[in-house]
Amino acid sequence: MILTYLYWFTKYCWSDKVWKVNHKFNTWDLLKLWDEYFLVLWKEISFSEQYKYEIMEDASSFEIIEKNFLNKKTIELLHWMVYWRYAPYYNVVSKLFLSNEVEKLLDKKQAPKKNKISHKVQINAQTNILQDLQFSPDWQTLVLFPDLRTLTNLVNDEFISQAGVDVLLSSDSQGKKNKSWWDIKNGTTNIILSTHSEIFQNYKKLKKIIIIRPHKRYYANQQDPRYKTFTVVQKLSEIRNAELESI
Repeated sequence: MILTYLYWFTKYCWSDKVWKVNHKFNTWDLLKLWDEYFLVLWKEISFSEQYKYEIMEDASSFEIIEKNFLNKKTIELLHWMVYWRYAPYYNVVSKLFLSNEVEKLLDKKQAPKKNKISHKVQINAQTNILQDLQFSPDWQTLVLFPDLRTLTNLVNDEFISQAGVDVLLSSDSQGKKNKSWWDIKNGTTNIILSTHSEIFQNYKKLKKIIIIRPHKRYYANQQDPRYKTFTVVQKLSEIRNAELESI
């Protein structure tokens, strides 16, 4: 018997939303069945012994809505967060990686665009903490800040307004988060300025991570699943083979 694990966005199976289906899907697709959405988690998941229940439906009944909805490296980090924090998938997926309102996320999908940004940018003359950093349209750079105040003190509006630059905050509307998600997935966004809660993105070509003042207490997430941002960023750097720099 070939089994694949699916994450069902709306329906619980005991204490989680992970189900099995008797079919091997080839990629980490977004599927639809009975007007419900499913994310393919693949054939190996964390704590697989906990998940016993199958969806008794022929595989041909599933419609593929989006192939490779999450890429392999994003899925690897997702599984690691479940294992490392011993957290249920529904908690990790819905609080960190994806909104359960999948249709609203799909509504924000746009065709990829190519942005032209400077290889060298000027950031706030009041400080040289980020001065002379090298950015490129050929890869994505994630710059992490401990809080919004630090971000606004270090980065000026002129830099933020450039094409290919996006600021990710927990206070953003879900519509803004959904648009940013697609821009990062498609590689339209090259420079991501973020606080800790928004680092769980589906990056297309992340090559550099810069964490500002990594020892600030704000980097410890106090809500379940709890995590220390620097530990997650180290794993993200390892999975993505991205350079990690602390300032």
